[in-house]
Amino acid sequence: MYIASPSFIFYAMRSGNVLPITSRCNLQCIFCSHKQNPPGVKVYHLPERSPHEIKKSFKYLSADEKIIIGESATGMVEGEPFYYPCIKEVLKELRRRFPETEIQITTNGVLLEPSLLAFLKQLEPLELVISLNTLGSRKEALGDFSGRDAVTILEEIREAGLKYHGSVVAIPHLLGWDNLSRTLLTLDERGANTIRVFLPGFTRLAPSSLGFEPSLWEKLHRFIIDTRKALSVPIILDPPLLRDLEARIEGVIKNSPAYRSGVKLGDVIQKVGDKKVTCRVEAFNLSRALENPTLTLKRNAENISLTLGKKEKESPGFVMYSDIDPYQMNEFAGRLKGLKGRKVLILTSMLGYPLISNVVKGNRGEENNTVVKAVPNEFFGGSIMSAGLLVVKDFIQVIKNIEMSPQVIILPQKPFDRNGKDLLGESCLTIPEKTGFPVITI
Repeated sequence: MYIASPSFIFYAMRSGNVLPITSRCNLQCIFCSHKQNPPGVKVYHLPERSPHEIKKSFKYLSADEKIIIGESATGMVEGEPFYYPCIKEVLKELRRRFPETEIQITTNGVLLEPSLLAFLKQLEPLELVISLNTLGSRKEALGDFSGRDAVTILEEIREAGLKYHGSVVAIPHLLGWDNLSRTLLTLDERGANTIRVFLPGFTRLAPSSLGFEPSLWEKLHRFIIDTRKALSVPIILDPPLLRDLEARIEGVIKNSPAYRSGVKLGDVIQKVGDKKVTCRVEAFNLSRALENPTLTLKRNAENISLTLGKKEKESPGFVMYSDIDPYQMNEFAGRLKGLKGRKVLILTSMLGYPLISNVVKGNRGEENNTVVKAVPNEFFGGSIMSAGLLVVKDFIQVIKNIEMSPQVIILPQKPFDRNGKDLLGESCLTIPEKTGFPVITI
C-alpha cells in the first residue's frame, strides 16, 4: 500500500471532482478488493488529514459538477466518510464554499444516526449512496458487528427526507438468490431512488470459497431484467452486459422530469433536439445539459417526440447504462478509418469485448485484416475481467500468442494513468519495445 502524495490527491480531485476524506473503514467486507491485491499493485492509501488540510483542498473542486465523496473512482482507497471524526466540520464548510453544488456521499450507512441525518438534511442539495449489500448475514459478509438493523437505517433515511440510492455487491453464490431479491425489494420499499447491483470481483489471492463461475455475469443480467417487473425504481447492473450503442432507457426515477414527461422503460433515444445521438453517454449528457430538451424516442415500432421540462444541467431523471464517451468514440472511428487496409489488432477487456467487437464490425465491416481480441486479467486472476485492472504483462502475453503480425495495435487507455503507467508502474511503451509492434491507446 502506498501513501497518496498531495499531487496524486490533486489529480484525483481534478479528474473526477472527488473529495478524498479517509481510507479508514468501520466494516470488513469479504468482497473488499483492497484485501486481495497481488504484491506490487500501486494502490494509494490516504494519509490522516486534518480538517484544515481537507478544507485547503476545496480549491481543486469545481462548482459546476457534483462533488463526490467516498466513491472508489480513483486509484485511492476510499473508506467510510462518516468514520472520519471531523466529517461534520468538513461538510459544513464545503456547503458554505459551494452553496448550490450537489454533494454525493457513498456510505455503508451504519453510522447514520437520526441526529446526523438531520444535519445532512440541512446541507441539501445532497444525495446518499447506501452500500447496503445485504440484509442478512451482515456479520459474516460485511464484518458488521454494530448491531444496527439495516431496515431501520433505511427507514430513518426516508423519514429524514433525504434522497438516496441503493448499492449492492451481488454474492448470490454465497448468500443465495432469495437473499439478493429481499435486499433489492427492501431498498425499493424503503424509498431508494435507484438501485445499482455490482458483479463481485475476486482476485487469485482471494479464498477459493469466494470464487464463482464466469456465467454469473449473464445470470445477474437476466436476474436484473426479471427483477425489474417487481420493482418500482430503476435497477441496473454494473458492469453492464452491452452489445450495442443504442441509447436505451433502463428506468425512470419517480417524479423526475422524465417521469412527468412520459418517458418509459425501454424507450430508445434517437435524437436530442436536432442532434442525432450515437451512444448512451451522448444521449444522457445532452439531455442533462439542455433546458427543456426535445427527445425523439423509438418506442416499440413507433417514433415519438416529447419535451423534458427541466432546467439546464438538471438530471433528466432517466437511467441508462454508460457505454463509450462520444469523444473517444469519434477518435476510435477516426483511427479505424485512417487505418483502412492495414492489419489492426484491437485489444479489449473481457467485459468490454461484446460491445467493442460489434462497434468495430460497424466501422470496419467484414474486413479480415482487423482482429478484436479479449485480454484476460492474468495478473489479478480470479474473476477479474475489467479493463482498469489489466496490466502491461497481460497485453504482452496475448500479443505474443496472436496468429498475425499487426501493423498497429489499439489498446484501451483505461489501464494507464496520466503518465502512461499501469497499476504496477510499468509504462505502456514497454509493449512496443517487447513485441515490435506500434501501439495506440484510446
